Amino acid sequence: MAYISQQGIYWRAEIRRRGYKPVYRTFDTKQQAQQWARWVKSEMDSGLYFDRSKSERITLTEALGRYQREIAPEKHHPYQDERRSAGRAENTVRLELQTISHLFEIARKECGVWKA
Repeated sequence: MAYISQQGIYWRAEIRRRGYKPVYRTFDTKQQAQQWARWVKSEMDSGLYFDRSKSERITLTEALGRYQREIAPEKHHPYQDERRSAGRAENTVRLELQTISHLFEIARKECGVWKA
């Protein structure tokens, strides 16, 4: 069941379902709270719901640190040291941006960050 209440200028939606831990979220409008509650309840009903609370609280610093520890060592390219000693070219900048892009893809796919 979803409970929606006003707390100051914000609206809080709370969902309690058997078999799931309680889920809470705060919104600017009552309509946003109702839409979110319907969406989460439909996911729970269909068995597709998973807890996103941990992934929603992750910071960019934490994500970059985890990526550097777990993913980046596997992406080591044998010519990487040569590029560093020769100076950075446009392609190097492109590859660095590609690495950051890969970070966000991993966060989205494996950690559920930014999943709608």
